[in-house]
Amino acid sequence: MSSWRPTLDGRRFGDVTRALRGGFSRRGLLRGAVAGVAAAALGQRPARAQAEPGNHVQAVVSSHAAATEAGLEALAEGGTAADAAVAVAAVLSVVEPWFSSALGGGTWALYYDAEANVVTSLDGVGPVGRKASLSDYGARADSPGIHQAIVPGAWDGWMLWLDRYGRLDLGQVLAPAIRLARDGYPASSEMAWWLSLQAEEILSRPDTLRTYAPSGLFPGAGDLVRQTDMADTFAALAQAYDDASPASRTDAVEAARDYFYRGPLAEAIVDFSDEHGGYLTLEDFRSFAAEIVEPISITFDDGITVFQNPPNSQGITMLLALNILKDMALSGLGPYHPDAVHLQVEAIKLAFADRYHYIGDPDRIEIPVSVLLSEEHAAEQRQRIDMETAMAWPVAGGIARSAPSHTTTFHVVDRYGNAAAVTTSLGAQFLVVGGTGIHINERMQFLSLEEGNANQLTPGYKVRHTSSPYMTLRANRPYILGGNTGVDTQPQGQLQQFLSVVEFGLSAQEAVNQPRFVSTAFPATRYPYAVGNQLQMQAGFPESLVSELIARGHNIVIGEGIFGSANMIVVNEEGTDAQVGAEPNSSTAYGEVVSATS
Repeated sequence: MSSWRPTLDGRRFGDVTRALRGGFSRRGLLRGAVAGVAAAALGQRPARAQAEPGNHVQAVVSSHAAATEAGLEALAEGGTAADAAVAVAAVLSVVEPWFSSALGGGTWALYYDAEANVVTSLDGVGPVGRKASLSDYGARADSPGIHQAIVPGAWDGWMLWLDRYGRLDLGQVLAPAIRLARDGYPASSEMAWWLSLQAEEILSRPDTLRTYAPSGLFPGAGDLVRQTDMADTFAALAQAYDDASPASRTDAVEAARDYFYRGPLAEAIVDFSDEHGGYLTLEDFRSFAAEIVEPISITFDDGITVFQNPPNSQGITMLLALNILKDMALSGLGPYHPDAVHLQVEAIKLAFADRYHYIGDPDRIEIPVSVLLSEEHAAEQRQRIDMETAMAWPVAGGIARSAPSHTTTFHVVDRYGNAAAVTTSLGAQFLVVGGTGIHINERMQFLSLEEGNANQLTPGYKVRHTSSPYMTLRANRPYILGGNTGVDTQPQGQLQQFLSVVEFGLSAQEAVNQPRFVSTAFPATRYPYAVGNQLQMQAGFPESLVSELIARGHNIVIGEGIFGSANMIVVNEEGTDAQVGAEPNSSTAYGEVVSATS
């Protein structure tokens, strides 16, 4: 086995997995190195049955081929988009554990229930631990560890979805993740890079080190990785479900929730937290419950409604920018026209200013959502844009303020017409809790230490969570499901993704392939909340566009920044076929479509 010792050589991610701008296949998006990775990973498990066509197109796209296959397996077994989403999330916990965890992370997601013809939002984000304080956390805000963790809310959220929208038993849904975790899977080049990046911290964490370097060597790309503790944890949760299943499905789901939040797993996490200076308590877990809540939305065009997750998600940021732009006739300009890019960047700045000034936990502060999403507010914000001059921070919020009273995205459409748009995250770290295999989140870094800030750290209340997938309906049927990871990049990349399809007529893969631009003209979400006042642009934009933007005052940096990972599904008007777009800069991203029967 070829292995390597950890190094901290500062290599850039782009040097490890270079951008691939290849062609687009509707049936699948295996490109470059992903073919070998997927074949090796899927060789560890039985071949899945072909998903039986239904009356509605089926599709799954995610950041890893093994996760996409798990979702397709759930659909093939007659599962819903909710079943498939939980299967995808569980496998990502295994093969991409530094970005998301169905056990230790948090989730915001949107679900279209075809039978009820309604979109709902899943708030699977836990609160700050009761032991936290501004003074204690402030002294340790820049150091890694369990003190960075909030209550992991994702598992409770997934159980809510299975109870309300699912058809399969928990053991069926978790089977692919358990197989991969126990039998092993080949490390991706991304995993090898992240292990290298965080090697110093991992070497000081015995449980994490035992998971990733049992022989003292970290795996290189293609080397086998096993997560046996995580497999045991998933299996124990499935067993708790099975033990209670003779009563009712709801009781079985509740047993799996209790095993986590009021049983051995909560106890293990709290013991670990106590031992290593964290803020989590058993009462934090016992009192927590995820929620299915009303989404927020705007009408972008006749027949097109864009849904986002409400605060405490930052999803409103995308809607604020779209509301400003929707009357700007972008379709007549084209994606690389200087006016089109300038307008998007300035709308993003105004949207993020509103996010900074007004968005936090609605249980802690009053948030004027209806005012922020009103046509009047959008019109007033539109008037603040100068076509010849770029704005720079500080940027005032657009309304009078009252006193306070890293990541994975994936998407699923099933044969029944249901749809799920998901962004789930734990941050970006390798911190394994005891013998559970649970990778815990680092979401405390996303809270403000500023007194009076809308997102101020407050024990028992929630962080302004960056996860914010979007879903678009056309004529009240699923149209676009999309997401773009990367902290503050999320609403910006999603805005560009949506406009590329709706205004500029690109396909799903072409939209995801487009180079991205990211403004930093606002305080960053992550500590120490720096303001960059830059326009960061991926390579690939025309030089003439860059020159014109510089002339308008944009402080441009090429090739440096967090541009995230994007995935999307675009469904045709009849619901019989779809396009998938998978992140071209990833060695593992994969999507597949099963067309409906005629």
